[in-house]
Amino acid sequence: MKTSKKLSEHTYLPCSKSLFSGFGGHLIPAAALTCALLALPLSGCFSPRPQQTKYLETVNTAASVYSEYDFGGDSLPFGVTLQVDPSVLIPCEFERVVDGDTIIVHDPDGNRLRVRLTGINAEESVLEDDSKNTDEGRAASAFIKDLLSTVDTVYLEYDEGQFDQYERTLAYVWIDTGSTYVMVNEIMLATDHAEPVYIEPNLRYADTFRLYEG
Repeated sequence: MKTSKKLSEHTYLPCSKSLFSGFGGHLIPAAALTCALLALPLSGCFSPRPQQTKYLETVNTAASVYSEYDFGGDSLPFGVTLQVDPSVLIPCEFERVVDGDTIIVHDPDGNRLRVRLTGINAEESVLEDDSKNTDEGRAASAFIKDLLSTVDTVYLEYDEGQFDQYERTLAYVWIDTGSTYVMVNEIMLATDHAEPVYIEPNLRYADTFRLYEG
């Protein structure tokens, strides 16, 4: 269920196959993406307004989006723009997707973490009362599952607040393309599978996330 875009309290708190080493049968789009990203430097977290993603509105899977997107020039996948200093990232073993904005990972100490993707909210898809789940939520869940289908390792970046009132870990989740890192949170926004939410004090990327409103 969508939440208000401006909340005063935490409701969300703050791992090795390479993502783009291949999506099984989707090897061709993955290879195209890797080639397009080879020359990209890690240039920090400041970036201009994202370009519109070139994909069909009826397409809900990451592999299909790859085939629709033009990866020419210095574009990152899905039109995302954020990059990161790898020294701040914590590698975690990826276990599974829960829904469109929640995943399960194991941190370097072996702790099993339920990670809520900071700054975004996807529609519901796994509630016991199925009448409260939505087609949009199911599409978001399917998309992120496909996106992470060949990933063994994700990388967590924490903001000021690391946990919510449910003791879930709040984090920006990054994946390694082989030549740079891209943020799953931003990908979900860029592909219209989630909406931005702004929950203090975790506002590090709020200015960029606002560009995906509406």
